[in-house]
Amino acid sequence: MKAPKTYFSTELRTGRMAVRRRLKHLFTAPRRRGVLPFTCILLLVSMLGSLVACDTGTAQTTPGPTETLSVQTPQVADGSETMMGQVWEGVDVPDAVLFAAKSYVQDQYGYWSENSGATAMVDGEMEMMGEPAVYDDWRIESMELAHHYDELEGAALDVYRLGWRLHTTTPEKVILAGGMEMDEEGWVLATYPNSTYLIFDVSAGGEPVYLFSTMINDCSPGSELFTETIRGPVRWTLRQDEAESAALAFLSAQHPEQQVQLSSLTFRQEVSAPARTTCAVYEADYLLDMDGKWVSMPLDLADGERYYLVLAYTGEGCKILGGFNARPGTYSRQAEALSWGLSDTDFALLWQGGGWYGLGGSAGHLIYVLGEPEITDISAGAVSYQPGDRWERWSWPDLTLECYVSPEGATSIWTMETSHSGFRTNRGILIGSSTREDVLRAYPTASDQPNWDMEGDFLWFGPEDGGFGHYLIFYFDGGDTVQRVQLTDYFD
Repeated sequence: MKAPKTYFSTELRTGRMAVRRRLKHLFTAPRRRGVLPFTCILLLVSMLGSLVACDTGTAQTTPGPTETLSVQTPQVADGSETMMGQVWEGVDVPDAVLFAAKSYVQDQYGYWSENSGATAMVDGEMEMMGEPAVYDDWRIESMELAHHYDELEGAALDVYRLGWRLHTTTPEKVILAGGMEMDEEGWVLATYPNSTYLIFDVSAGGEPVYLFSTMINDCSPGSELFTETIRGPVRWTLRQDEAESAALAFLSAQHPEQQVQLSSLTFRQEVSAPARTTCAVYEADYLLDMDGKWVSMPLDLADGERYYLVLAYTGEGCKILGGFNARPGTYSRQAEALSWGLSDTDFALLWQGGGWYGLGGSAGHLIYVLGEPEITDISAGAVSYQPGDRWERWSWPDLTLECYVSPEGATSIWTMETSHSGFRTNRGILIGSSTREDVLRAYPTASDQPNWDMEGDFLWFGPEDGGFGHYLIFYFDGGDTVQRVQLTDYFD
């Protein structure tokens, strides 16, 4: 299972060829700010994520606080804008490296200005809790070459360690968690110390090309664990051109009557995917030509939200599976729903070894987990949508599916029932061990009222009006423990 990305988990941010273009739009495109209403019940500090565990690398050295600060305000790519912030004297790196570092810290400044860093689970979704602190400045305290790879995924790489802080005017609003620190002057280290790295491609031997950034705690560059952690993102970043082409094609198809300009496409993280496929989440910024004016899109972003695309790679090229709006750090489940072909992971089950299986998804994915099923044709008397389609029942011990099969042979799960303890729901309900109280805590709107063809001792979660739609049904069979789970699409 992959936990939601947090600002204290291993984090990866890409830029590559779009970094200068992205900086230009960072200051010219409209910014959406605001505070999500405080509706959270269960507090989860999003900064306490899973950490990479191995020996800490050599600590970076930074100038003392009494040394002179040099204020840096370089021009952005087109020369029309300047970037705020400070760089401490003694930071001596190539211009391209420093430029990428400034863009990274500026991006962090933007994130923390719009987010409190704390989230809560509300109705199965992660939402921000409280208000973000107010920030008015940032600084780079140190930057050094931490490691060089002669070859990784076909590229020569330089890894730089970055030390940075943000200044807040409202220190009382800062939620310190994990390795965060704040001094008496309000300078906040919004991550673990000595854990921010920027990765550059130096294969060409000229100016370093920025690939991505990563926050890796307790693991030194060059170690086996560090290397394996960045290996996948390096692969994704090196196919950035292909990803941008796929994203532009997808966005153009969404707006067929208008011109689209892709401002930036930034790799965020990999997500679980079916066998023979790899999937990743990208943050996208794009512009739409509306009556001769370029407008920042999408227009329906709520306060603090970003627009994300899910990209799949099968060895035959990249394809965008879909897009959605979400707050940073809260998008994993939406992304995995797309990667597994699901409408919603609330109506799917997570296999203990990884992977989502549920309504709308392909039945064929389960063959890689459970082996070949017994298949029975159940088309007699069933609805047909097009010539050559059919309905099938797929059966394994403790698991039964009813699937729609297209004329081309593609399967789509419409009903799934299991008593297999290897499955759980996305809100943590386990077959064979979770109780009725656990279900009601996880699904407060669950009902025990008779509905549709449900019979026995059950709780169902689905449309509040009990009408058409997706249902998740927990059966207790007369006891207090969940004995089996059924997913059903009651459709018109």
